[in-house]
Amino acid sequence: MPELTSDRIPNLALHLVDFVYAAAETPRVWSDFVAEFADACGGDVALAMTFEPPGVSPGSQGYAAGLEQGDEQREVYARHAARGLPWDAFGPDAFLGRFAFASEVVPTERIADTDYYRDWMEPQGLAPAAPIRHVIASEHRVPLGAIAIFQKKDGPPLTQEMCALGDLLVPHLAAACRLHASLHENAALAEALDRIPMGVLLLDSTRQPVLSNRTARSILEQHDGVSIDPSGPHAQRPSDEAALQQTLRAALEEGGAKTRPESHFMAISRPSGRRAYPVMVSRLLSAIGDSTLHDAVAVLFISDLEGRSLGRTGLLRDLYGLTRAEAELVDLLCDGIPIDEAARRRGVTTNTARSQLKQVFSKTETSRQVDLVRLVLAGIAPIRDD
Repeated sequence: MPELTSDRIPNLALHLVDFVYAAAETPRVWSDFVAEFADACGGDVALAMTFEPPGVSPGSQGYAAGLEQGDEQREVYARHAARGLPWDAFGPDAFLGRFAFASEVVPTERIADTDYYRDWMEPQGLAPAAPIRHVIASEHRVPLGAIAIFQKKDGPPLTQEMCALGDLLVPHLAAACRLHASLHENAALAEALDRIPMGVLLLDSTRQPVLSNRTARSILEQHDGVSIDPSGPHAQRPSDEAALQQTLRAALEEGGAKTRPESHFMAISRPSGRRAYPVMVSRLLSAIGDSTLHDAVAVLFISDLEGRSLGRTGLLRDLYGLTRAEAELVDLLCDGIPIDEAARRRGVTTNTARSQLKQVFSKTETSRQVDLVRLVLAGIAPIRDD
């Protein structure tokens, strides 16, 4: 590989920045970034990177070029990292915001006398020399990872040009951390919304969904009274369509963040004859400028009152100590089935069902069927866990 010289640094930095932002979205690309960075330094170096952004288990993300990465090497490194590497005793501040020689805090002549060198560096074929270090940190200076450039035993010494190249990458590495955190945050939000048994559609100012949960998508896929196209949500029946568009218009034209938004309610009938969809539309209180969901200005909630059971029985047994028979009875009651019909469906007498219901009242500390149903439906039992 060509020697790293000052005149080559700007173009090499631009090349590496492309990998940084690609890796923020697709973490496996960090392996390519590390390999390209090592090549940019002349190719005859070893480079290691740890990256622990929000949402990633500590120590789970490690990338390297010119180093052995087997289970044994990883175990040895993890053991020393847990105890603290030779330069860690001085804290991360020395390597925040820049790439610097670790010899600033640990003299090179002391490296060969450390257990870290004997156990990990020397078996990897590295020279007894302090590496170049950089600590990747959040905007609040919280360490999220680190990069180390090592001199190989028979390789040329590390140079200031390598630090200069790394320094051009520092702000982009920090931005990649923020981008990764934002993507993780939105992915976590989407997963949480998918577990809600009510349909949720976040709409932008053009009425297009910027996010929809699984229940909403399932309702729309039924093509039973409600749909969505490039102009936004629509109801099939003309009278419902007029009411829906008026509801959306009222929500979107409200006074914004300074005015507490009013919720707008309606029902959308279904050609299938099933119970109508209850719908609520409300303008969001505010938009978060640094979120990829910043275009969302309104939320539409929609429920399928005849949707499939979400498997409450197991959870009811765990929460309240109900027997299987008692949990099955409660599940039917929560779906609006009268107790005599619930008894018939379960193959027992009405008296047996009423006796089981009394046991349920005792275990759930309720005394009326309406309170029992409210307890279940207002709790966590309807939330999906699949």
